[in-house]
Order: sequence, then structure tokens, then C-alpha cells
Amino acid sequence: MAYLEWSPTFETGIPGIDYEHRKLVGLLNEIHASIAEGAEAEAIADELVEFHTLATGHFALEEAIMQDEKYAGLDERRTAHHRLLDQVGEIIEACEAGCCQIDESLPSTLKDWLLEAIAGDVAMLAAMGEAGLHRRGLRRG
Repeated sequence: MAYLEWSPTFETGIPGIDYEHRKLVGLLNEIHASIAEGAEAEAIADELVEFHTLATGHFALEEAIMQDEKYAGLDERRTAHHRLLDQVGEIIEACEAGCCQIDESLPSTLKDWLLEAIAGDVAMLAAMGEAGLHRRGLRRG
């Protein structure tokens, strides 16, 4: 059983965004499994780099959509994005420096954040009209 099972409630109806959400959930599950199996810090850092890279791109798209739509919660979401990316970045740097302390709290932190972020995306995109989606080249599946 996966650490975080995919749920239809995570779906926005926009294939590209849903794909990224699924990929982030999959990476979280890989990170959790690596920690549970006692993998080397370097291997976990590599998985975190992949998570960080995907999340960075996903956040940029999300923030562009929110800015275009004058979304009231943009500043709070942007701050939360930067906080998570900074946290993951610090862990990656520590692992690369050989002084990494990774424990079970990392996947829990990522999971809590990911669930909150996906729920926010679902709500934001559900409220957005088709015209706003089309301006960004997005369509509901």
C-alpha cells in the first residue's frame, strides 16, 4: 500500500495539472519508501531533487494562473510554495554536504503540504471559468 493513495478528489479535470499532481504523489511515495527502507541520504536527496524540480514548475504555472485571474489568495499560496521549496532545498543541500538528517517527519511534512496544495488547486480551478483556463492553454478533460 502506498503512503498516499491517489484519490479522485485530487482531480481538477485538467489533464496536465492532474498529471503533475499524480507525479508529485508518486514521488512522495518513493521518498517515503526510501526512508522506510533505510536508503542512503544521497539516494533520497536525488528523489527530493526530482520532487523539487517538478514542484517548482507546477507552482510557476499555478501562480501564473492565479495572477492572471487576480486570485485573492495568490500571496499566501506563493509564500507557502516558497516555504516548501526552501525547506526541501535545505534538506537537499544538507544531504549533499554529508550532514543530512532525514527521518519519518519529512514524508509527513510533504504529505500534509501536498494534500493542502492539491485541495487548493482543485478549489481554485473549479471556480475558474473556461475563458480563464483557455487563456492559459488549459482545457478540462
